[in-house]
Amino acid sequence: MSLIDDYKAYAKHDESSLKPFFKIHLYCLMIFRISHLLYKWHLTPLSKIFWFINRIFFSIDIDPGARLKGGVVILHGTGIVIGRYVMSKGDFKIYQGATLGGNQGKESVYDGEKFSQPIIMNGSIIGINSAVLGPVVIGENTIVGTNTVVTKSVPENSIVVGINKILKK
Repeated sequence: MSLIDDYKAYAKHDESSLKPFFKIHLYCLMIFRISHLLYKWHLTPLSKIFWFINRIFFSIDIDPGARLKGGVVILHGTGIVIGRYVMSKGDFKIYQGATLGGNQGKESVYDGEKFSQPIIMNGSIIGINSAVLGPVVIGENTIVGTNTVVTKSVPENSIVVGINKILKK
C-alpha cells in the first residue's frame, strides 16, 4: 500500500520507528492518499474537500488525480504543486516551491501510453523552486537542481541545472 511505503520512506534514516509520526508532511501525504482514493471512486466533490484541506493547512497543492506511488518524501513542503496527470514510478523526494505539471497542450508516449505531464522515476530528487513542465520523463536517480526549469526528458543518473542543462553524475 502506498501509505505504508510513504511511512517507510520517512522512517528509512530515523533510528526510531515513531519518529516519522512527527514529520508533518507525512500527514499531508495521508490526506492526499485519501483524496486520491475518493477520486478513483469517482467521488470528486469529496476528494476536492481533502485536496482543499492540504491547500489550507499545508500550502501544498497535490491534485487528487496525480498517480504517485508510495515512498514520496516531502521536505519543507510549502508551495509544492503537483498536477493531475503527474505520475511517479517509485519513491522520490520533493522540496519546497517545486512544481510538477503543465503541458501547454503537448503529449508524448512512454511505454506505449500517452502522457501529458511529468513522469518521475525511482530515486529522483526535485529541488527547491524547480519546475518540471510538460510531458517529460525524469530518469531514475536524477537530481533536478534548485531553481531549475525542465521541459525535456532527462536520462537516469543525471543532474539537471538551469534551463534543461544536463550534467552526468
